[in-house]
Amino acid sequence: MYGYMGKVALVDLSTGKVSTDTLAEDLAWDFVGGNGFAGKVIYDLVSPGTGAFDEENVVVIATGPVTATPFWGSGRGHMASISPITGFFFDSNFGGNFAAALKRSGYDYLAIKGKADSPVYIMVDDGNILIRDARDIWGLTTGEALERIRHKDGKVEAAIIGPAGERQVLFASVVCSGFRTSISARGGLGAVLGSKMLKAVVARGGKRPVVADPDGLREFMRTHSPELKSSIGLLKKYGTSFLVEMINSKGKLMTRNNMSETFDGASSIRAQEIARLKIRDVACHGCPIACGKMVSVPSGMFRGTQVKIPEYETLYSMGSMLGNPDLVSIINANAACDEMGMDTISFGVTLAFLTECVERGLLKREDLGGVELKFGDWHGLAELVRETALKSSPVGDLLSMGSQRLARVIGKDSGRFLHTARSLEIAGHSARGIRTMGLAYATSTRGGSHQDARPLYPEDDPAKDPGFEDAAKYCIKSQHNSTLGDSLVICRFVQERVLGMEISGRTADLLRYVTGLDRDAADIELVAERIYNLERLIGTSRGLDRESDTLPYRVTHEPIPSGPSKGRYVPLERLDSMLDEYYELRGWDSRGVPSLDRLIELGLVQKVMS
Repeated sequence: MYGYMGKVALVDLSTGKVSTDTLAEDLAWDFVGGNGFAGKVIYDLVSPGTGAFDEENVVVIATGPVTATPFWGSGRGHMASISPITGFFFDSNFGGNFAAALKRSGYDYLAIKGKADSPVYIMVDDGNILIRDARDIWGLTTGEALERIRHKDGKVEAAIIGPAGERQVLFASVVCSGFRTSISARGGLGAVLGSKMLKAVVARGGKRPVVADPDGLREFMRTHSPELKSSIGLLKKYGTSFLVEMINSKGKLMTRNNMSETFDGASSIRAQEIARLKIRDVACHGCPIACGKMVSVPSGMFRGTQVKIPEYETLYSMGSMLGNPDLVSIINANAACDEMGMDTISFGVTLAFLTECVERGLLKREDLGGVELKFGDWHGLAELVRETALKSSPVGDLLSMGSQRLARVIGKDSGRFLHTARSLEIAGHSARGIRTMGLAYATSTRGGSHQDARPLYPEDDPAKDPGFEDAAKYCIKSQHNSTLGDSLVICRFVQERVLGMEISGRTADLLRYVTGLDRDAADIELVAERIYNLERLIGTSRGLDRESDTLPYRVTHEPIPSGPSKGRYVPLERLDSMLDEYYELRGWDSRGVPSLDRLIELGLVQKVMS
């Protein structure tokens, strides 16, 4: 099959058994790759009663037909499992060089189940899969572990957990190596690997996927190259940090645990300030954008070293959400999260929630081991990251739970101050200010992620309220586009700038050039819909329903208090009406469960049973 390696593997850490098989053609045609493969494997292998940390839970690391091909942004891979945060299916896209190395080792996906008796890592070496002793790297940071692995195994790429994953911090991440380090950050997948005593997956290989029409692919890239170049200026110059100033100017930069959405300190953490510290650009495998930037740290925990810049989401979660204008503290804390293996969004938003609870008197300083938490004062932020990853202090223990579980511990009225959707801390795109994002977070299979339905910031008067019209249609189209991109697998920035914000004829062209499959945009949209419905089915089998498709109290009850987006929020009656329309368009019942008729139309009744 063009675009694929034609081989898959299942590793059982409990028995040490490695099973390999050929990639079934119908799996590739019906579920494409990446996210689609992960959903199908988890649906087939993980029963609804299996918990995230149970041996029977499965982690899938998958590539797609575009991975490791000559197309732009082809260094992406996909990781998925049952999340310890949400309890549902959770998938996370990552870059760097690891996905390309895994595919070139000869595999389209690797599924991992069981639990080792002692720390191990998996070595995928040009087709051979070995389970190796990792006791000497257990406890090391992600950077230290990669260095130790490369000292033993030579030039390899790796997906590694840090101390946070080993201790099962609920929002532990997986750090993927490459010229530009990338993170499978959200949903606690690093904690799932830690529960399996799996420190890393390491890959190396010289095989290359063969595309169906290399001349057609080259011509496609030549045709759209000017379009890509003209649309990535700010992203190429600053990375995603340019969003801070733009979003703040629209009154949609969530601040002080989303009590407001305009941050007075935004100018101190904006892109231009980061650029003053910049050393060089870095890019994932096969990417011309190079949105990653390395900076020299002037002071703090990582003083004198070169580290990756904070992405916009980190500048939001550790900046505006904490009322923190101290850029250097954010840079240090971001680097600490990467070394500890921890999601910056969930860490920052959980800390913002805890800080508001403290300021409102729901917790006392003694409950935090004498630590004082106060919006705007975060000089010890990186140290707090380490304490959380290591669970080495009272406040670190509390933060390691994530905000939803922390609210259960605190009790009282604390749930009103949460900023979560499906228990996942919400990303940096306003559910109150961007009307479509309210519905997007509520219906995302991930929860509070901006990677299902995508945020739109039109170039119009920020004070003009677009209302709620067509939110359901937009979310469905956007969710399908993201699902398809995560199955190809392709960089989101390249996908949206070259293929478009919706599945189109360009998407069909790319799939044809790579795989040889001649499908039109409507056919491909059905594939994406099939995958999204499969993710939903995994959720509904675990109790996901309309009650889960909700938003934080502050989003549904408290209008934005000031700024250009003043007065906007998502009243519960509006959310209900949007859900009604969304479910109807999707062919789901009033509880949000896919109907049998729609599943039959999508071919899922047969496909999930096979």
